[in-house]
Amino acid sequence: MDPRLREDDSEGICYTSDMLIGIEATRANKLKKTGVEWYAWHVIQELKKLTVNDGNSWVLYSNEILRGGLEALPSNWFEVRAKWPLPYGWTQLRLSWEMWRRPTEVLFLPGSTLPRVLPKKSVVTVHDVGFHRFPQLYKKRQVSIHEAAMKDIRRRASRIITVSEYSGREIAEAYGIDPSRIAVIPNGIDHTIYRPIPDRASVDERLQRYRLTRPYFIAIGRMEAKKNLVTLIKAFDLFKARRGIGDPHSLVLVGIPGYGYEEIKSAIAKSPSRSSIHELGYVPEMDLPALLNAAEALVHPSWYEGFGIPPILAMASGCPVISSDAASLPEVIGPDAAIYFPPDQVEALTIAMTRMVSEQGLKEKLRTAGVARATKYTWTNTANLTLPVLSAW
Repeated sequence: MDPRLREDDSEGICYTSDMLIGIEATRANKLKKTGVEWYAWHVIQELKKLTVNDGNSWVLYSNEILRGGLEALPSNWFEVRAKWPLPYGWTQLRLSWEMWRRPTEVLFLPGSTLPRVLPKKSVVTVHDVGFHRFPQLYKKRQVSIHEAAMKDIRRRASRIITVSEYSGREIAEAYGIDPSRIAVIPNGIDHTIYRPIPDRASVDERLQRYRLTRPYFIAIGRMEAKKNLVTLIKAFDLFKARRGIGDPHSLVLVGIPGYGYEEIKSAIAKSPSRSSIHELGYVPEMDLPALLNAAEALVHPSWYEGFGIPPILAMASGCPVISSDAASLPEVIGPDAAIYFPPDQVEALTIAMTRMVSEQGLKEKLRTAGVARATKYTWTNTANLTLPVLSAW
């Protein structure tokens, strides 16, 4: 057995270091990752690069064997595989047991849930508080769970990381948390994956795989109420009607179903343009850049975002962006890299889509601004800003 791996029944590892820092890695270790899971994975991978022989010991806690690159550990990084038979309760119960029997000096939780037992120093990432501002867009049980988690964070977490200035203000105002406890650290993206692709043949090969033809608009994200896809479908219908019979544009929806999907499904079924609306479900990350490179524009109509990664992925890929002007989105995307519209106005979105395909020079202007803006968002920068939050006390 690797001496840096501790199983449930072993006697433990002898750490010799200035500080012992633990990271909850179950989210990062998921096979199919979405926003929070990718955030956790990328931050961990970048922290490894920054902390080789830094004098500290770093421990990744997971309920399964580490995979997908997480298992590659520098000499001062360790794995604790804390098995758990139930589909729920790992963080609050199983991780609590680890913190009770062998506490770290610092524990970092990339998702917004604390174990019942914490070391004296803890850091938790809160990505947004949309459930507080728009509870009607979530399951009642989800709202109750998230509200309880935030009250727990307010009471017990030493430090909070969030991903935008907007989210920082929201967290402080909604829960009465001292802003000095909140560190604003933007998300990043992987620029080796998300970039303009000059090889049209490779892009066309991906389109053929998904049975897509140009031209199309694309939306990326979980298909749920808070993503405001019903407004997008209505705007697309109006766009198609105004373009007239024979208009070739289609709408591509990427993401798995979430809360409120039934209403989205109903809107698609009732749409006069339903034959031009394509649901792809979950798309592996390696395929997304090609789909973005070929799109007329990414449309991101969300009611609320703490950050909003899909527009940044599109911008880095050279795909123009149409975005709602809600919450953090103008802050993150910037003033020049998107056409904005109020998320409750179908007409405004329809006009934005029409401008995108008919206004000469607009797409190229947005592409240029988007690629430039996206360069500021890197996971290296995220990790560089995260490291002192975890290690400097």
